[in-house]
Amino acid sequence: MNKPLQANIIGITDSPELIDIEKPEQGLELHVGSNVFRNTNGVVTLQGKEQLVLEMQPNPQALLLTMDLYDEQGTRVGHVRRNALSAHSAGRFTINVKADGDSTTDDQPSITVADRTTGQTVLEACLVQGRKVRITVGHLYTHKGKLVTISPHYCRIGTGLTLFGDVAESRGGAAVIGSQ
Repeated sequence: MNKPLQANIIGITDSPELIDIEKPEQGLELHVGSNVFRNTNGVVTLQGKEQLVLEMQPNPQALLLTMDLYDEQGTRVGHVRRNALSAHSAGRFTINVKADGDSTTDDQPSITVADRTTGQTVLEACLVQGRKVRITVGHLYTHKGKLVTISPHYCRIGTGLTLFGDVAESRGGAAVIGSQ
């Protein structure tokens, strides 16, 4: 009468196919000044043109930058392709890349582009954590010749547009700054 309940165990709960596999993070979160662009593909569009692309290299962990450089007339004066300056850009610009493990300190991977003629930093970006990249300094021109200034507090294009503390969801697309 008091027979124990019998159950057939089919092993579904023990099946390795049901184990949740952690998915890799997708997209980069770009911090441009005090502005945040979530879930981007790493592309930054300035005034309607894709002008710079940031990528992450896994081993050794490093930032990769592809970028067109313009002057105040909107003439292309340089090009960076995955951290390498094009031949005609090397005389005017310098690039400094820090990869993970390059130094004995705990510095995060970063990249800095500088203009030798003016002595100014054109762009400085660093990996903050995970897939978050912060562009801390910028002094560059768009393809329309407008000056883009990036500081820790804002991002400004020319005298007409200043972004301060904006948060945008890019849904896997580009971080769009300025209209066409």
